[in-house]
Amino acid sequence: MFLAAASVVSLALPAAALSPSAIAATSDQAIGDLPAASPANAAEFRRQADALYRMKEKAFADTDAETIINRFYAKDAVSFGPEGKPIMGRDQFREDYERVVKIANVRVEPIRSHVGADAAWEWANFYVTPKDPAQKPYSFVILFVWAKKDGRWVCGGDAYTPGQFAKTP
Repeated sequence: MFLAAASVVSLALPAAALSPSAIAATSDQAIGDLPAASPANAAEFRRQADALYRMKEKAFADTDAETIINRFYAKDAVSFGPEGKPIMGRDQFREDYERVVKIANVRVEPIRSHVGADAAWEWANFYVTPKDPAQKPYSFVILFVWAKKDGRWVCGGDAYTPGQFAKTP
């Protein structure tokens, strides 16, 4: 999760998708805000996501990689950092988390989310405090991707880079 090597992905689009007529057909209107979630769905997402973030924070504090791997992330989750090397699935997550839970504690600060009926994403500050007091704390800007399965929000993966969102008013 915290270290990766570079990779490049290319996407091939049909020429018709990029034609001026296809682009013009989408709309001449500026795109506004994303549609808002129903208040009940947004509240339930917030409740569940916050509980999962606290669980993940506690698992780091307890050096418990298995809780993160099996109860926070979906079995087929994907994660990648600034180097672009994807970590995919439980085996690769286990390799990574067994190492990182030993060296740091974390805190997740949600900043901005978009919640749909069965999918959501959330931007957050991910604060890392090394367990070695000689090392300095740091933070990531992280994007969590969520899906609802049987009424339960599950993290399908994340993407992160060093940095921090400004505090929101």
